Amino acid sequence: MVLSTLLSLVIASVAMLALLWDTEHRRRHERSAEDFAIARRDAGDLPKLWQVPSFSLTDQHGHLVTQASLRGEPFIADFIYTQCTSACPMLTSRMVMLQRSLAGVDVHFVSFSVDPAHDTPDALAAYATQWNAGEARWVLLATTDESLADLSAGFRVATQKTADPKSPILHSDVFILADGDGFVRGVYASDAGLAMERLVTDARRLSSMAPALDASASLSKDFYSALGCGGCHDNPKLAPPLVNLLGAERMLQDGSKVTIDAAYLRRAILEPGADLVSGYAPLMPSYRHYLNDAQVEAVVAELGTRTADAGPGQANVAVVVDPVCGMKVRAIPEEPHTTFQGKEIYFCSDTCRDAFAKNPARYSSEPVAGMTMKADH
Repeated sequence: MVLSTLLSLVIASVAMLALLWDTEHRRRHERSAEDFAIARRDAGDLPKLWQVPSFSLTDQHGHLVTQASLRGEPFIADFIYTQCTSACPMLTSRMVMLQRSLAGVDVHFVSFSVDPAHDTPDALAAYATQWNAGEARWVLLATTDESLADLSAGFRVATQKTADPKSPILHSDVFILADGDGFVRGVYASDAGLAMERLVTDARRLSSMAPALDASASLSKDFYSALGCGGCHDNPKLAPPLVNLLGAERMLQDGSKVTIDAAYLRRAILEPGADLVSGYAPLMPSYRHYLNDAQVEAVVAELGTRTADAGPGQANVAVVVDPVCGMKVRAIPEEPHTTFQGKEIYFCSDTCRDAFAKNPARYSSEPVAGMTMKADH
């Protein structure tokens, strides 16, 4: 009797160890979402890659959203945070492109926040309004530290806090396509035009209601709103305002100057990294694979007519150096700043400003601390 009991315990222990080993082995050897984004696959091939993880999160309207409530139609997911000034504006601009490309298609769009401390439903609502206020299919979900860890593991994406004030949260920039049964069917590199075209095709294929695509159809008479341009260009911290453009002179990153005309605007739409205005990061995606020639010309014409009273955000302003991290920033009221020894000092983020406030002597001795490098005039 004792022997049989001991034997049962040994068998149970061995089974438990085997289960733990198998779980850890699978965890270590699971392919990340990014692996699938770069893997080659045949056109039209949409295998079931893995199952969407369980979640129960609050959206920007205060409603509870779960993986079960999204069943029935496919959804496209990404991971962002609203205070991001690097990858997220580009990622969200492409999310808006996808929403426009899939107009009339039964597909959901889901953005998971990777910043539980800041991104409340109210913050996410403001972000959605800034980018694409009229898109009812887009849900932005607030997370907690625990739920974010579960989501990261379940979607096989990395999220990590850093000590870098320019990139305080590292996260994946892929789009993930899930079907109506709750299986991931594709992962797509957000910075690849051909991948975005394929994502649109695949999402339409999975949807139960996908009207015929008319590539020549006009998006809207108001391209600025239709393309979500205000998400970046209404925030002078992210991008130069798109008003009073024609004939204006701008300083570029290489120190040269350019007078804005139709050719410059056309180039900025198709090759946004070619002539960067001084003090701004290359956040804008190319619309080469999204707009046809007639639409590009319509956007150029519309931008040429946009006017506004000149203000701090529209005027040519000085570019200075953040004394904490060395990042170039524009000396405008919207940027975090402080006064030290009678001098206005500007920072890329509140994190850098707070670090300076704790120990100004450490940074103010630097010869470039808060000093103007060059001005856009």
